[in-house]
This record gives sequence, C-alpha cells and structure tokens, in this order.
Amino acid sequence: MKRCSLYCAVALLIALVWAGCSTDRGPVAPNATGVAAKPAGDATASASEETGAISPVLSAMNGQLEATGLQVRLHRAEWIVLPGSEVTEGQTVFANDRTFQLGTRWMPGDARRNAAGDALTYLVDRSDGKATGGLRNAQTEPAIDRAMTTWDVTTTCSNLPIIKVADTGKDPDIVDFLLGFGRLGDPFLADITHAGWLPKGFFDALAPGGGDFILGVTFTFVFVDGAGNATDVNQDGFLDTALKETYYNNNFPWGINTNFPIDVESVALHESGHALEQGHFGKIFRTDANGEIHFAPRAVMNAAYSGIQQSLTGDDEAGHCTLFGSWPN
Repeated sequence: MKRCSLYCAVALLIALVWAGCSTDRGPVAPNATGVAAKPAGDATASASEETGAISPVLSAMNGQLEATGLQVRLHRAEWIVLPGSEVTEGQTVFANDRTFQLGTRWMPGDARRNAAGDALTYLVDRSDGKATGGLRNAQTEPAIDRAMTTWDVTTTCSNLPIIKVADTGKDPDIVDFLLGFGRLGDPFLADITHAGWLPKGFFDALAPGGGDFILGVTFTFVFVDGAGNATDVNQDGFLDTALKETYYNNNFPWGINTNFPIDVESVALHESGHALEQGHFGKIFRTDANGEIHFAPRAVMNAAYSGIQQSLTGDDEAGHCTLFGSWPN
C-alpha cells in the first residue's frame, strides 16, 4: 500500500475510534498472527490477560542468542497496533511453549543486570533512526521521558524508582541485530532501552505484514543458566527479567500531542507499561453495522491505539500496583 493511501486510511480509522469509544460489546476480529482473539467479555478482566501464539521468529532469534554466548533468551514480544479491518488488536507472541504460561518479573537488586540498587534504569537510543513527520530527537526523547515519568510519579502506590541513564554512543540493543538490522550491542547499559524508529522491513521480519500495522513493540528477555534454562533465582514463581527493548515503526507518521499523526508520548506510555511487565488490558471490537471501533474499558494498556492518552487510568494504575506495590520485597 502506498504511504499516502495508508495515511488517509489511518486518519479515517482514528476518527472512527474516537467516535466509538464505549463499553458496548460485540465481535472481535482475528489478531495479527491469525489466532482468534478472545471474545468481548468482562471488562474487569485482569490486566495481564493475553491472547498469544508461539512465534517461530522469536524461536529462531533465541538460536542466534545461544550462539552469541549471552545468557539471556527472548520470552515474548508485545505490540500495539492501529485498529483496522484486518488487525483489530495488538498481540503477544512467545518464544516457546515451555514458557508460554509463565510470567516474568524484574528482581530487585539483580547483579546480573548491573542493577542500580532497587531502581530500574532506562535509556533512549539516539542512533537508531528518527521518527517521521519531521520530528527531531529533541522532540521525541522528551516525549518518551514524560511517558517514563508518568509511570514513575503517577503510581504513588509503588516505591519503584525509575532512573534515566545517558546515551553514551555505545550500541545498547540486540534485537535489531537478531533481525538483521544492526550489529550486536551491549544490552546491559540499561534495564529498559527505547531503541528508536526502525523501517517497515524490521516489523515485517517480526510478523507477516507487520510493518503495516505494528506501531511499537517491546521485547522481554529472561536470564538463563549455563544449561539454557530460564531462571527464577528468588523463587517468586516468575522468570527473572533480564532486559526490555522497545522499537517504534517509521512506516507511520509521528507527532507530538496529536491524535494523527500518531502521538509519540501515548505509544511510548503503552510500551513502557510492557517494559514494566503490564500486559494488554480490555477488549477492542468493531460494530459491523457502522464500522465503529470500541474499547471496553479505554486504558493506556489497550492493545490498539485510540488517540492521545498521556495519563494512566485506574485500571492501568491497578495493574502497576499489583506488580510493584510491595517493591522491593
């Protein structure tokens, strides 16, 4: 699809989304991997509830990781989409069926990730591409910073500090290498890396046609032992998160404080929620009679973009409090 026609179609979809935000219930279209999404049900469903599938791409990437000697493996990838006729909801894909049903958690003070005490650190990579729409790093990086600060400051139930570390110019990410779009970097420069805007082909390599519907994606890595088994050192029942990497799709127009072009801060806020272990929340569906798209309820962690949303809802905060309310204990 040509860029102009894509943008025009997207603009129309955003208008339909804003017209249709409600708690009405209806059918849900298949998701991006062809796995039927769950039907609309109880709007109070857990924030960690996911549809998902095993991704052969992630499995192959883990084979490459093993060859590098790094003692981390991909656990899952979670992406947010533009709502449309073929792809209604974002998706979570897992690397293998052994960890499909297992969650992940950050472990306080984990020396394997050079932890900054009980804090989590994040970095904004300035080297991997720029957003479309004439935006400069001087505009996009502060928007990402605001998103991270929202999770840090707004969620008063948690004592989790989130600290920014400077981009020193060293390559901080590895997913671009694994998908053939970069070199192998040092993934432990920060816990969470916002790795920049990559071209359509990066997202097509992740999922068939992904460059046409994925706005942003966050990858979760876990630690493995010498035998390649995922670890749970503190025996809390969750695999030990090693690092997170977030990538944004340069195939779409991006803006600051705009519904369309797509608002950088709103998508960064959603992807940062994934970096902080939140899953997708709520139901997204289209009314066949008028084509309107509905969110039940509307939240930052909805799996599809619904326009500017730079503040957390009660559901988003509740999810964060469940995860980090007793941090670091």
